[in-house]
Amino acid sequence: MTHPSKRTLSAVGALAALCIAVTLPEGLDWPARAALLAFGGAAVFWTLTDLSGSYVAVAAALFLVAVRGVEQQALIDGLGSKVVWLVIGTFVLGAAVEKSGLAGRLTALVAGRGTTVGGLMWRLTLGIVPLAFLIPSTSGRATVLLPLYRGLTEADDDERVARAVGLLIPAVIVISTICSLTGAGSHLVAVDLLERLSDRTIGFGQWMLWGLPFGLAASLMTTFLVSRLFLDGEARARPIGEVDAPAGPLSPAEWRTGAVVAAMLGLWLTEGYHPFGIATVAVAGAVLLTMPGLGVLTWNEGVEAVNWSLVLFITASLVLGRALISTGAAKWLITSALGASGVDSGSSPLLVMLGLLALGMTAHLYMVSHTARVAALLPPLLLLSHRLGLNPLAVAFLANVGMDYCLTLPVSSKALLIFQDGDRPAFSSRDLLRLSAFLAPAYAALMVVAYLVFWSRIGLAL
Repeated sequence: MTHPSKRTLSAVGALAALCIAVTLPEGLDWPARAALLAFGGAAVFWTLTDLSGSYVAVAAALFLVAVRGVEQQALIDGLGSKVVWLVIGTFVLGAAVEKSGLAGRLTALVAGRGTTVGGLMWRLTLGIVPLAFLIPSTSGRATVLLPLYRGLTEADDDERVARAVGLLIPAVIVISTICSLTGAGSHLVAVDLLERLSDRTIGFGQWMLWGLPFGLAASLMTTFLVSRLFLDGEARARPIGEVDAPAGPLSPAEWRTGAVVAAMLGLWLTEGYHPFGIATVAVAGAVLLTMPGLGVLTWNEGVEAVNWSLVLFITASLVLGRALISTGAAKWLITSALGASGVDSGSSPLLVMLGLLALGMTAHLYMVSHTARVAALLPPLLLLSHRLGLNPLAVAFLANVGMDYCLTLPVSSKALLIFQDGDRPAFSSRDLLRLSAFLAPAYAALMVVAYLVFWSRIGLAL
């Protein structure tokens, strides 16, 4: 007979407590209570069980429909969201970049010839950051870069180098996510919620203006810390082994893929100057890259390249996040939180910014899904911004900067898990904790400096 684990018992206990808790507040109608129960239950299962995050999100959304918290149309609207179409298109784009050989070219460019270990660390960082614009998930970028890591470590048998590089790659993947609106599905969910609550939005180019300088600085800071914490001066100065690299001019497939990628990025950056939204551009690019005679993928290969589990997860998270807004549950939460905290319209913007920083950077410790963190925390925060007369664009973006930090535990990011899985993990949990002990305060300090010196002067003043 199999006995339930402690985590299972904890989940059951937490769920029972939640069921009781949602009956206590006065002045809430049933849809709001149902939304709180559905999202709270999802958070319990995300945190305390090993169930798939996508499965939990879809089940919670179905529960919400079944108990009449929202109408069935909410599920259809979630699937039809531009966020979903954008994610589908960018997954096809990532697969085309890999199959065409451009990903291999990137490997050769990163490795270089006669590069030292220290130089390799910096080149890796500068090669990883642009992928935030091409592949819309940290796990997708980690999967593409895993062969690069294996090739580099096979060319160099130093265990210290293998550990440092194996930790650097997923760390920079995670840290550089903020550079691009398409760097994570959670960013797209955030913009969707922002539009619904404030009628304001953040375009691709605007996000890049705010996020790229910070993401690049944070990535370089991460590289410095990894190279100093895990390599000594002698190891950093040693040349790396030779890496096999493709030779010769670009193939026709690489040229075609590069042309489509350049066109997509150009249209994304000039959004607002033409009638095509970023989701339409992404789908058009996917169609071109799978077109017979022109594309580099077959249609079936393009469909198989999409992470459908992530697509469903984003869809269900949109349903849950929108339900918190439409039922009034998020408004009740933030009103209650304001009453308990004593924060009012006279509070210092810097104090509010520090609160956003603390909430965002610690959220990954109790909610491992990036998208779930945004869907759960952003609606109340946006309502707080309205209540206090704050800039909703600043609140949404700064909250995402904080929530993009998730380097304390391997379970907090799929990119970290990909590099820690297998017979020969690239790094240990202790290595990650050691890095985060230095990186977390440095990241927080960089956020404060960026706000005071940069963001508050270009449209993100609270």
